[in-house]
Parts: sequence; structure tokens; C-alpha cells
Amino acid sequence: MAKNKKKPAGGKAGGGKGASSSALSIGIFAALIIVVGVLGGVMGWVLTRGGDEASTGGVKLPDYVNGPTVPKGTAEAYQFAVDNQDVLKFIPCYCGCGELDGHTSNLDCFIASGSGDDLVFDKHAAG
Repeated sequence: MAKNKKKPAGGKAGGGKGASSSALSIGIFAALIIVVGVLGGVMGWVLTRGGDEASTGGVKLPDYVNGPTVPKGTAEAYQFAVDNQDVLKFIPCYCGCGELDGHTSNLDCFIASGSGDDLVFDKHAAG
């Protein structure tokens, strides 16, 4: 004769703890990933921000990058261009100014000529 097996309390095999424990573990892992991502983003922002000359290696940005009609973030874009010239020179100009202004890369939209402390800025990227 076959023995009747009793169902555990809760109506699920294993008492229902396996599924909720797994979901809780996934939730904790996801929360941990989010916290680490937010902390990493904040730390990156803190480490990369700074004053005009402190983060541009002593290069003074032109006054027109902070003008009242200039879009917000323009000074930061020029600062990025100064700090990352070796990257921007490989990125093609995407606004079409290459045909009109002779720009060969995205760097040309920010810096017309020069190097080091003797940069000549281009107003094109300021709007």
C-alpha cells in the first residue's frame, strides 16, 4: 500500500521559503549594485570637477563660454576638450561644420590651434 505524504504547511514544497529567499537575495544584490553604481558616479563627479584653471592644467578658458546666452554645460565641454584633446581629435565633427569651417575633427570645434598653455579657442562649440 502506498503511504500518503503530507503536504508541508504553506502549501508549497519546502515550506515556501526557497522562492522568497531567492527573491530576497536577488533584491539585496540588485540594491547593492545600485548603491555601488551611485557611489561610483558621485566619486567620479567629485574627482573630475574643479575650478577653471585647476582642472585644465593652467589653461584659462575663454570668457564667452560662460556668457548669458551660452547653453549650460558649455564651459564643461570646453574643459573636456582641453583635457581630452587626444580623444577628440579622432572623433569626426558631427554637426557639418567641417565643410563650412574646415574642421577635421570634433576637437576643431573647440580649439582652433596651439597647444599647452597657448591654445586658441574656436567659438563654434559655444553656440
